[in-house]
Amino acid sequence: MGEILMKKFFSKDSFVLSSFGKAQRRQSLLVSIVLVVLFIFSALTFFNALYAFADFVGSIVSGSPDAAIRDITRSLPLILSCFMSIWGMLLFHALFRNVSDEKRIKSIKKNAIALLAFATVNFIAIIVMLIMGKFHSIVEGAPSPLYPLDSIIYSLIYVAIGVFALVYLKKLQEKIPYVVPSRGAVVSKFRGLYCTFMSFWMLIALFSTASFFLGLFIVDFVHGYLLYCIGLMLIFFVNMLFIGVWEFYYNELKEENKKAFLLPLAIAGLVVAIIAIVLYLVGLTTGLDGPSNAGFGVLPVAFAASVNIATLIVAFTPIIVSVVAVIRGLLLRKKK
Repeated sequence: MGEILMKKFFSKDSFVLSSFGKAQRRQSLLVSIVLVVLFIFSALTFFNALYAFADFVGSIVSGSPDAAIRDITRSLPLILSCFMSIWGMLLFHALFRNVSDEKRIKSIKKNAIALLAFATVNFIAIIVMLIMGKFHSIVEGAPSPLYPLDSIIYSLIYVAIGVFALVYLKKLQEKIPYVVPSRGAVVSKFRGLYCTFMSFWMLIALFSTASFFLGLFIVDFVHGYLLYCIGLMLIFFVNMLFIGVWEFYYNELKEENKKAFLLPLAIAGLVVAIIAIVLYLVGLTTGLDGPSNAGFGVLPVAFAASVNIATLIVAFTPIIVSVVAVIRGLLLRKKK
């Protein structure tokens, strides 16, 4: 039984795309690639926005509210860039996952309008701040070498994406019908809870993705913190892995296979999550000041006010996600 299930796990016939032609498979691959790229951009801009918020909190805590307001104002393009990136990702995600073609079109329009709003406001805000002298030059060199010019270019790119979505996307779908819906409808009474949980998970995944790759360069692997840092990086990797499995494996399965595979996947995920958190906690015992010293570079918000809670939230998220998946898997089995 287990061998048969394992074969079905990796059989192409288990996936939605197995029933469709080359045009739709190519379209799905293209959207998947764009979605991954936008996810990475979203992760990086979210990370930058957290740093801007950390500076703001740090200035407040140190008794410098004027500096806090000045810093957060100058960092506004970074924060708006984060919203632009996330809504750009949601726009393409509406192509990738939706319950019907009608809802797909509505979702694309809604996210495209939101994307255009954030991008336009960001562009106007930078121009206004340049005129008012909030920026001394169009290229100040911090926090990035081309800031704020790069934010202007970034805004214009996302304006173009939003316009493209509104004008051409519907025509493209009429020309090449997109893949059948691969996400079930959310029961109305649970929609708020579902959206809250998924939003929380997405933000943790964005943060973990940026922290994993940037952490290779900014986490202190020496000075006695090696074991802790390995545990920390493992937590980041597991968060990144889980969202990838959910998005590009589980949501690609046919509906009957989702019900069959969810519980085994959830149990495997729970085992991986427990191993990761145990290794992290073992590493933490080797140096309780590891988060505030070795991990400060990727967890600035947590320690700006000496509140060491961010690592625990990030560390326990894989277990929370796995437990929720196990419960859902059991409920689906019970309905059979």
